[in-house]
Amino acid sequence: MTGNKGLPELDRMAVKIAHLDRLLGLTGEIIITASNMAILQRHLQSRALDMDKDSLEMVKSATLTANRISSDLHHLVMDIRLIPIKETFLRFRRLVRDLAKKKGRQINFDLVGEDTLVDKTVAERLYEPLAHQIRNAIDHGLEDPLERKAAGKDPKGQLTLTAYKKEGFTYVGVSDDGRGLSAEKIKRTAVDQGLLTPQAAAVLPEREAWSLIMLPGFSTTIEATEISGRGVGMDVVRNTVTELGGEVLIESQPGQGASFTYKIPQLSAVNITDALIIRAGQDYYAIPIGNVVATQAFSPHEIHAAMQSAECIVYLGAIIPIHDLRLLLSGRPLEDQADTVPVIIIEAKNGRVALKVSEFIRPQKLVLIPLPEIFSVTGVSGTTILGGNQLGLVLDPFQIISLATGQGLGPGEDRFLSRESVTMEDDGPAAETPDPSVGPPPVSSGLAVERAAEGKDAEPEAIPRAAEMDGRLAEEFFLEIQTILTDLNEEIFQLEKEPDSRDRLNTIFRHFHSIKGNLIMTGFAHLGAFVHQVEGVLDRLRDRELEVDQEIIDLLLDAAKQVETALGHIRAGRSFDIRDSELLSQIEKFKAAEPPPAADAEDQTDGAFRPGPLGQLLMLSKTARGAKVYQSIFHFKPRFQDPFLVAYLILKRLALVGDVIDTVPALDRIERGLVTDWIKVMFASRHDADQINRFTERQLVRYFSVTQYENLLLE
Repeated sequence: MTGNKGLPELDRMAVKIAHLDRLLGLTGEIIITASNMAILQRHLQSRALDMDKDSLEMVKSATLTANRISSDLHHLVMDIRLIPIKETFLRFRRLVRDLAKKKGRQINFDLVGEDTLVDKTVAERLYEPLAHQIRNAIDHGLEDPLERKAAGKDPKGQLTLTAYKKEGFTYVGVSDDGRGLSAEKIKRTAVDQGLLTPQAAAVLPEREAWSLIMLPGFSTTIEATEISGRGVGMDVVRNTVTELGGEVLIESQPGQGASFTYKIPQLSAVNITDALIIRAGQDYYAIPIGNVVATQAFSPHEIHAAMQSAECIVYLGAIIPIHDLRLLLSGRPLEDQADTVPVIIIEAKNGRVALKVSEFIRPQKLVLIPLPEIFSVTGVSGTTILGGNQLGLVLDPFQIISLATGQGLGPGEDRFLSRESVTMEDDGPAAETPDPSVGPPPVSSGLAVERAAEGKDAEPEAIPRAAEMDGRLAEEFFLEIQTILTDLNEEIFQLEKEPDSRDRLNTIFRHFHSIKGNLIMTGFAHLGAFVHQVEGVLDRLRDRELEVDQEIIDLLLDAAKQVETALGHIRAGRSFDIRDSELLSQIEKFKAAEPPPAADAEDQTDGAFRPGPLGQLLMLSKTARGAKVYQSIFHFKPRFQDPFLVAYLILKRLALVGDVIDTVPALDRIERGLVTDWIKVMFASRHDADQINRFTERQLVRYFSVTQYENLLLE
């Protein structure tokens, strides 16, 4: 019989993206090794007379095994990298709510297919395009309630985020039931801006007119708004999706709404792909298999001259232009081939062309190494290691076709747009370079919160910066709080639908409590004090002294947003004060009044430890394993922060070197603020007394306002 019967089985764990990227790189090296083994096998088979049959079979078996393992490992790594797109979708609930309030819209926001799995990198890169699409939908697409009612619509507009997979592609879309796109208005604007002639506009199909809105600077809005700007963004949306190997699909019905769907290859974020290796002159190239239509040898008389210098071939009844690959890339033509000309036909969204090459080598799974941004070659997307450790260039079919057809690739075209010239709006603070002149951070305080609540100007307070935290600790800190915030926002939205749910209310309290603990443990006591005040409101809700209404929901969502914004500032190396006076006033209005410390002095004057049964059991367990038990007293004199925060932080720091058994005042009283300027702690640690004293001096005295202390080792 097992001892954990009935317990849920742990079937998942957090994995660092950096580790997965490293694993993906190692997988690539295995793939290259497997390719080299395949080349070795073919080489040995060509010299079969020099080797016995058993040796050849062993090499063949090893090659097949290596190929199978590399392929399985590749697919496993890709599966591990997949996450539900729900985490990205949930981040938009707050955005929709805030923009709806700002624009006076009533919006029903739905998520469909949020369990669809996508590569984490793709999910992150889709956030900004989707955010801009949502802004546009609310600002330009959805009408205000009166306009909708006059049009016979429900005053509440519908906005939907959708995700699903189909035939090797991931589809992510934003749709609304608003005004829709007016092709005629778009064409008139294009003519006014000199993008089209009146004659071209008259014959332009409706769908092609819709795509004009993704040209740089195009806008049918005369004045820019603070929500969606004017014309800056849809081109960036398209470019981001295109860089992921996808395309933007548009559907619209005037008066019924519009939908924008991103069609993205499922493997677009993974740098291992199947390709066809070819040779043009002395150079070797790789072309993604997905873009290869056919490979065929043509005789010179099957290549026809058309319109003077242009050449073409006929393939399956279609006329396809043909170009010299080497001439396109280097300006030097291939040498004349007397009998036949190897031709590869490729296609992408911008067309189909045939390319003259010197030789078809073989299909091969390869690792793409992207070119650095400062070193770009038109027509080449990266490099790779071919079989035999030979360097090859990976071609970009889209750019090759653009080169061959003279479509151009300058700013404003389909593929490349200067990143410096266009920026998209951001809901959070932008990253900044931390100021190197800022010294070691003191503990932050709750003074700014208190002063702001009193209607006074908050004094700027230096807070620890992410750059000064231990790298591993900082990574775990931001990851954990962001995860909690994602769940917290979802729980608050669900509480809005189920205001009587005690379970959701308790879950929300636990989330805020966990955030407070993480903030205080890592030195951000200023924000911890703010979250503690929010807990005061939640305490009254849990005790049924308050009822959940829209005002409370707004308060909780605003508080979560303040924490999220503060984290962005911390990560960027900036100090941050809670300055939302309306929010602080609301918290002050609803939170429970805390009794002053003098109102209940039990244990404060007694000063005796009273460890409960669990504490006694912990002490016996630790001492049996060689730990020492200490009783310590710490006197502190904080300049700004609340004493309870300093006491709480001291306990968190002590947890780094031992296990806390008991405290005076008791832990629940400390959390209620019933502490003055000292705290006693009983804890077990494997460190000797000198080490504990050094830790106290370096950590507690230096950073946490401890003025006097005594660490007593119990013999």
